[in-house]
Amino acid sequence: MRGFSRMLGGRLVAALLVAFTALMATLAPAQNAQSADLTTPSFLVATRDLQDPQFQHAVVLMIPSTAPPLLAGVIINSPAKMRVRDMFPDAHQLKSTQETIYLGGPVEPDQASVIFRASSAPGSATRIFDDTYVATGRDAIAGVLKDPRFTDIRVILGKAQWLRDQLYSEVMRGAWYVVPAKSDLVFSDPKDLWSTLVQGGDLQEAEAGREPARNLPQWRSGATNWQCLISPN
Repeated sequence: MRGFSRMLGGRLVAALLVAFTALMATLAPAQNAQSADLTTPSFLVATRDLQDPQFQHAVVLMIPSTAPPLLAGVIINSPAKMRVRDMFPDAHQLKSTQETIYLGGPVEPDQASVIFRASSAPGSATRIFDDTYVATGRDAIAGVLKDPRFTDIRVILGKAQWLRDQLYSEVMRGAWYVVPAKSDLVFSDPKDLWSTLVQGGDLQEAEAGREPARNLPQWRSGATNWQCLISPN
């Protein structure tokens, strides 16, 4: 009788362990999704598994959101055929590398913004991180384009936008790498930007022993302060 009791007890413990393991597996994705750090300067880099044609090979610079709980960003490596002077004829001092307009995403495709570097915030511009700012509105953009103090300039049409949980879900499904944003990369040659960053993401996954598109790759950027993009619950 004692042997039967021990056997029954052993089976009960085993069943409880199985149930506990299953419960933890269910909770893990939610915990990992919430650990995606989008409150620091970040790029979203499309992984090789992202099939959406609007975002394939995209590098998205996340920008401070003005309408929480929405998260917003602009694609920085999708040059268009349109020139800045087509929209702003008075922008005479632009360098040849600044002449191209970029397609920032499918939301509000007719709305322009400008990303640029400055030593201090001019006018109504918003600081993204370090010396990198964003301004919207035709008058504000025209003012930036005319000011010789600004060394790096990108005019962008449209933006990308997600609900917070929607973006976390996409990251968890392996659609995006979250990569620390750097000013030099924002204004670098767009032709090789995605391939450089996605190779770094692949390497991080390989070193961590992760399976691509299944686990959350996390690249940390340090303690740089940035406006919180995630509205409190």
